[in-house]
Amino acid sequence: MNFFSNTQERDAAVVLLVAALCLTGLEYFTRPAWLAPQLEFLFGATARQTFDACCGTKAQPLGRLTYWALVNIACYLTLPLLTIRFYLRRPLREFGVRTENAWLAWRWYVLMLGVMLPLVWLMSATSGFLALYPFLRLPPGAPLWPTFLWWELLYFAQFFALEFFFRGFLLHGLAPQLGRLSILVMMLPYCMLHFGKPLPETLASILAGIVLGHLSLKSGSIWLGAVMHCSVALAMDGMALWRKGLLF
Repeated sequence: MNFFSNTQERDAAVVLLVAALCLTGLEYFTRPAWLAPQLEFLFGATARQTFDACCGTKAQPLGRLTYWALVNIACYLTLPLLTIRFYLRRPLREFGVRTENAWLAWRWYVLMLGVMLPLVWLMSATSGFLALYPFLRLPPGAPLWPTFLWWELLYFAQFFALEFFFRGFLLHGLAPQLGRLSILVMMLPYCMLHFGKPLPETLASILAGIVLGHLSLKSGSIWLGAVMHCSVALAMDGMALWRKGLLF
């Protein structure tokens, strides 16, 4: 007896399983305090000391954040790409990596920015927001540029990987079986990813996940969501720096 009734059901199950493994890797491997003891157990104290100096507790802020961004990119891309190539065997463009029709919904982009930027400005005045953003914390007196530019480029790259994972692989991987319900299934882990951030940001992620999921299904492209994420992230970091008197 087959456990799954049809191929679409089996493919959806594989997508969900791969997504769970990716999110588990994201949770543990982005935590140097968890990874360092594992490296010491497997490879000895020298491996732990090297890791701590480059990426862990003793590393410079940019080193820690570079490690975080690269692990994010690897977790969001590696297994999904392998699954698409060797199991699902569907063209990559069917998972949102296409430029055709990407900007048909540009009015949504303008509308969402018009809503988000005033909210970001209001949130940037709160202590919770300023305690979290920007992620890059330089030592007192250290020059902001070009270090901040390098960080923003890494930050944008991980946002593309995030969009591919949620609005590409997970959404389009489930759509043949679940249809538009795949938007809500995708939105759940996306919302949970924001736990620990300011409450308004977490609540906004629910709406953003639904809207961006709808646009990705409609256009077949993740690019609008990626640009939207990068625009809001840049605004959040810029306003946080401005509030702290570090931007100019």
